[in-house]
Amino acid sequence: MFKLFVFVALLALVSCEVQRIKIHQSGHKRDHRHVKQEIRWLKHKYHQLIESIIVYDYGVPDYVAPDYNNDYYDNSNTDSTTNDTATIEELGNSMNMYYFGTIGIGTPEQYFNVVFDTGSANLWIPSVHCASTDVACQQHNQYNSSASSTYVASSQNFSIEYGTGSVTGFLAIDTVTINGLSIANQTFGEAITQPGSSFENVAFDGILGMAYQTIAVDTVVPPFYNLYEQGLIDEPVFGFYLGRNGTATDGGELILGGSDESLYVGNLSYVPVSQQGYWQFAVNNITWNGTVVCDNCQAIADTGTSLIACPFSAYSQLNQLIGALYVEGSYYVSCSTVDSLPVLSFSIGNGIFELPPSAYISTFGDGNSTYCMSTFTYIGTDFWILGDVFIGQFYTEFDFGENRVGFAPVA
Repeated sequence: MFKLFVFVALLALVSCEVQRIKIHQSGHKRDHRHVKQEIRWLKHKYHQLIESIIVYDYGVPDYVAPDYNNDYYDNSNTDSTTNDTATIEELGNSMNMYYFGTIGIGTPEQYFNVVFDTGSANLWIPSVHCASTDVACQQHNQYNSSASSTYVASSQNFSIEYGTGSVTGFLAIDTVTINGLSIANQTFGEAITQPGSSFENVAFDGILGMAYQTIAVDTVVPPFYNLYEQGLIDEPVFGFYLGRNGTATDGGELILGGSDESLYVGNLSYVPVSQQGYWQFAVNNITWNGTVVCDNCQAIADTGTSLIACPFSAYSQLNQLIGALYVEGSYYVSCSTVDSLPVLSFSIGNGIFELPPSAYISTFGDGNSTYCMSTFTYIGTDFWILGDVFIGQFYTEFDFGENRVGFAPVA
């Protein structure tokens, strides 16, 4: 679709700079409960691609509570001098749950924090018309169409299906502004209801999908399409640099309209999109210390999750290889072994991308204890989902014009 507009863009001779949008990280302390919530959300998000949804939280029943005295938890950290009010200082690798940025909707602008999500294609935010009993809605900013002079009504309802219910509401049309770039007549969803507790107690208000229009509910044109088609950016390309050791105010950057070579090392290694919907591509193989865990498999690059979802065989094999112990729905390793674990190597296109154990093992604290949890999970798919655990190590470029994804080590 984008190539249809190249000739028009050339005639317009619009010269636009590459746009850099600051991305923020979650400002909440992370623990195993947050990870459980994220896995449930990931299942909900991809449930239409999963032939059989597993009813257990992690594809398996919950077992015994963790033994806080065993070697899989590090109790050596007894420093109690941390100032609980200094939230930003507490952010670290364990805080890398999701990344979000601010957009404006309407005239004058109403501001919303949204997850820039390459695993979906719709923009939706809470509506002022949601019920007073909708906890998620009441906790977040709400769009008020009557306060915008550029609002255009739509008579169409919308419903985005998730595993435990639907985000429902109606479509609206208004100006959407991203980093000073104002998209005219952008269609988006005003959410009246949100399912379960998936969107409660989170730092973002809504979702801005950046996948292909083919998976957009009601075939709504995604905002990034309109950014390019309205001449607001030069190239139909965007990239993510995620600061895995960033803060709530400096979590990385979203690059719109081109590349930022200062954020990565060497050249981008590209791989074609194998199916235009999600950002799906072929992986030659994935190996761990010489052991092949994937051969000629498919993967999706998804900025909307921090985890790595694997087919069941790889999920079981990897957690066994790293010596993980299954406790209460999650796999844990001894924190003392993390530094000695091998890298996980991904052969993608013409490049080899090595994921260190410090990335695929998530470390977080609970009181005076430190936990080391495997980020490999299973949600019922036969393909891999590479979330921010992977993308945080590699600058990732999404190219609509050439239908390809590019990776390079972060600078």
